[in-house]
Amino acid sequence: MAEAAPSVIMVVDQLRRPVPGGIGSYARGLLGGLAACADAGSPLELTLLASRAPRHGDPLDEFGRPLITSRLSGPLLTRAWDRRLVRAPRGFDVVHSVSLAAPLPRRSSTSRLVLSVHDLAWRRHPEATTARGRRWHEAAMHRARDHAAAFVVPSRLVAHDLMAAGVDRARVAIVAAGADHLAAPDPAGTDAVLARLGVSGEFLLTVGTLEPRKNIERLVLAYGRVRRSLPGPWPLVIVGPIGWGREPSRAVATSGAVLAGAVPAAVLSELYRRARAFAYVPLTEGYGLPPLEAMRVGTPSVVACEVPSVNDLGDPEPAPARLVDPFDVEDIASGLGAVLTDDAVRADLAARGTEHARTRTWRAAAQQHLDLWSTLR
Repeated sequence: MAEAAPSVIMVVDQLRRPVPGGIGSYARGLLGGLAACADAGSPLELTLLASRAPRHGDPLDEFGRPLITSRLSGPLLTRAWDRRLVRAPRGFDVVHSVSLAAPLPRRSSTSRLVLSVHDLAWRRHPEATTARGRRWHEAAMHRARDHAAAFVVPSRLVAHDLMAAGVDRARVAIVAAGADHLAAPDPAGTDAVLARLGVSGEFLLTVGTLEPRKNIERLVLAYGRVRRSLPGPWPLVIVGPIGWGREPSRAVATSGAVLAGAVPAAVLSELYRRARAFAYVPLTEGYGLPPLEAMRVGTPSVVACEVPSVNDLGDPEPAPARLVDPFDVEDIASGLGAVLTDDAVRADLAARGTEHARTRTWRAAAQQHLDLWSTLR
């Protein structure tokens, strides 16, 4: 007789935020992978936990899982967890949060706490985070270190940083995120977006929340230096919601760079397909989904050297993208020029990038989560 699955409650409040970001993409991909595992016969007893539901269009309805909802809004619920005024519901073997915002199990509970830690960017580049953000992350990290039974991280880079923060290696599980979550492309919707932006023909694409760590200003400077040598007026299309920091319009003052803002998932899929090249040059990442998404559809990419989805402490070798120093505008410009114009480079990166991205699946990531949860019951 097969052993029953551990009962798991997963904290997915990130999916109710106005800008779910990379953590939201991870949560959505993981839930899809878990559903695929369950369809294939893997036992799964999963409940979701989140803050007060929106009045209209709860994004958690689509997952078809039991749901426990707080009466508190997201910000208030996070504060209540931080101050231990609200704890995790009873009756679950595992409490897994997809971020550092998590309720601790009750003192009398036998529940084991698992946290997904996507990066320690506030330590690597404190100048690219707010003082308030650094304080919250440090406090949450200390609380997690003292109470979590296990941590899930997306890369060896984050594992290294987590151990430097005082977490035992035995409590750290490295689980690479998937790349097989792109929505079906929407050509008509993409035509409308590009027409609104005044973009026709070839273009360079970048994707990410507009904040200092994403290094958009250096990317725009590098693009400006290489643009004059391009065979055509290929614009830089910048996709993503506004985060914080300098006014984005100042960062894209260079002629030829255009802000698209956030776009629907189906439009993003088609933009990846149409782009002549993709660029992603953040100062640091814990993983970095956008390059995998671009490479999944065969788009040759220029990527900063500290993006583990493409280069995790030197692995794989050779890298499936053109690696550049995110602090060196000339190096970024050189990479852009090669990947936009050199046919041999483009063909090589397209082939290696596609092969690399197709090794990353959410079903494999979900199975590793299931295996981890089973060891903690």
